[in-house]
Amino acid sequence: MRSLSLEATEKPKTRHTYEYDIELDSDTAPARVLRMVKPRSRVLEIGAGPGSITKRLLGTLECDVVALEVEPTAIAKLKEFCPRVYDMDLNDAGWVAALLKKEGRFDYVIAADVLEHVYDPWKVLGGMRELLTPTGSVILSLPHVGHAAVLGCLVDEDMQYGPWGLLDRTHIRFFGVKNVQSLYRSQEMAIEEAQFVVRTPEMTEFAQRWRTLPTDVRAALQRNRFSHVYQVVTRAVPAARAERDLDLMEQPVEPADPETERYWVETMARLPADPARDARSTIPGHDGLPETLSGETYLEGLRQRITARGEDVRLIAFYLTQFHPIPENDRWWGKGFTEWTNVAKAPPRFSGHYQPHLPADLGYYDLRVREVMHEQIRMARSYGIDGFCYYYYWFSGHRLLERPLDAMLADPEADMPFCLCWANENWTRAWDAGNNEILIAQEYREDDDLEFIKSLEPYLRDPRYIRVNGAPLILVYRPQHLPDARAAVRVWRQYCRDAGIGEIHVASALTHGNWDYRQFGFDAGVEFPPHNMKGPDFSRHVAFSTPWRGYMPDYSPIAELYLNRPRPEGETVYRGVFPSWDNTARRGDNGVVILNGTPENYEFWLSETIRRTREELPEGQRLVFINAWNEWAEGCHLEPCRKYGHEFLAATLRAKAGSSLGAWTHVGLPPGVGLAGEGADGWTPTGVRHRAKARKSKQDEKSALSRGFRAVRDTLNGRRFREKR
Repeated sequence: MRSLSLEATEKPKTRHTYEYDIELDSDTAPARVLRMVKPRSRVLEIGAGPGSITKRLLGTLECDVVALEVEPTAIAKLKEFCPRVYDMDLNDAGWVAALLKKEGRFDYVIAADVLEHVYDPWKVLGGMRELLTPTGSVILSLPHVGHAAVLGCLVDEDMQYGPWGLLDRTHIRFFGVKNVQSLYRSQEMAIEEAQFVVRTPEMTEFAQRWRTLPTDVRAALQRNRFSHVYQVVTRAVPAARAERDLDLMEQPVEPADPETERYWVETMARLPADPARDARSTIPGHDGLPETLSGETYLEGLRQRITARGEDVRLIAFYLTQFHPIPENDRWWGKGFTEWTNVAKAPPRFSGHYQPHLPADLGYYDLRVREVMHEQIRMARSYGIDGFCYYYYWFSGHRLLERPLDAMLADPEADMPFCLCWANENWTRAWDAGNNEILIAQEYREDDDLEFIKSLEPYLRDPRYIRVNGAPLILVYRPQHLPDARAAVRVWRQYCRDAGIGEIHVASALTHGNWDYRQFGFDAGVEFPPHNMKGPDFSRHVAFSTPWRGYMPDYSPIAELYLNRPRPEGETVYRGVFPSWDNTARRGDNGVVILNGTPENYEFWLSETIRRTREELPEGQRLVFINAWNEWAEGCHLEPCRKYGHEFLAATLRAKAGSSLGAWTHVGLPPGVGLAGEGADGWTPTGVRHRAKARKSKQDEKSALSRGFRAVRDTLNGRRFREKR
């Protein structure tokens, strides 16, 4: 048998519809099929197409391969590298006998996405069994017609047939998970190995169509636990010699890892309307696709693109200096308290809840260590962040959390533009500007206006300080708390003129119901999402494991509120975004969990925000604020965490370079979230305990899936259902 080197194989100039490259350690169906084959085995590949899997069988696994194919163009490509190729039609009765006579039996008989193309898959599978050696196995890959995206096509009254994929125009048989099981059992075979290829609708060829469906319909279609199963890959043997007989309905459905999900979401988002070639298994690096959406070579290309264009939009991330102990916190909260104290112990409150948020690269850092800020700056600049906005805690001359800020000012190696935001709130045990149990108060004494601006002078004079048209930028978090904001601003401006600093640019954070910066005599406003947010509360749909009094909106409606808010002519408002939000680490059962704060959704919002900023503001004033760099207890951080790694950072760079995403990728209740009413032993949003009863009414017995499909039925009948507000 000859061994084939893939590197030495010349690639055809014109690629076939089903010709793709396979990364063996990926989660694609072809890769899973190949991993089920032992090296140096004798293999029959049925429906080999142009040989995408065949090449790997021959070259990587060094197998003795016989290929069957019926399509002339594919046969021509196969014969370039496969020594034994037969033109046989599986719909002909004599193909098994003819092949047995010519080639004998095989260790593996593979049909990867083939049986859906034949009239009688049951008979073909029986023939595959006949071709096995006494220890041989059949390996099948079959598309899953129960995928949510296919059901979405039904709801939309448009079966989106294409040249490949779940609705390939040449498919004549369709399989649900139970159908795959019964297919084997009809031929007295048992499944010994089973894997699901899992793809959210946004990761499939239907992604663009899927996003046009109403949010409630999409949520209903995803309530079946197999709704994201794209393909079913199995290895089976005759039942008489099976070591096990797996029940597919009992197999776990594991979601794709975050990097895989991000890659396919990005790939399918830019898929042409009628793509000529199968894009499901092509590995990164081929045909113009990036080798990975977070790979260093790809990211360096984005940086070069930004540099060549001369990027004029500055991205400024809010920065919290809480990550080191101070005497006041020791006294109020206990010795050694920092932000990490609450972060590390945050429990998940429902199935699928991402808590705790644990840091990755930098660990539980201490901002008293000089090298920590150096690494933060290196990382931020590498991913397109142009500056930090540090919170400035000043209480009538008394400062808190000032040590990292002062160390930065004194360190010329901390080479990062910065500005300050006066966090002029009371500190309370509520941690959210509530006035109960005040720990330290804003007193607003008579001379505070002057003393405050004097305290800023060393920072305003620093060459790294962020300026707008030459004027140092000063943010105030809650100007509505100042006794006389206009008078305070007049004092600040006059002092800076007299001190030789010049004009200043004063901006109001648009928080706590405030949308109007001009009422305070300020120069600009800074959006501060998720403040002032509105949107349906999904809490009633979720089975909580502990009492819940909080709020659970979806990411995209909040982002849309900010993107589409009317802007009066002449208004200077700097747009803002946030990557994700979950402050239950700090607020417990009265927190806010914003669903679908994913790198892709953040990337789309940020890219749209950058685009609109270019349209709305002149050069020199194009600022975008990101909340935040490191608000870990609010689940709101660009810094790498153990779940997403660098992906929010990479999304920042992609957005700045010009993202190809054209819509929200994640909406509604995410897969894996435990739903209320599914028999879970949990808490309702009102805190009333609910348990499964021995006897239930007919209404209680109806599953979430049944309710979901009744909702879809109502949609088709014109009775659209909506979230309660």
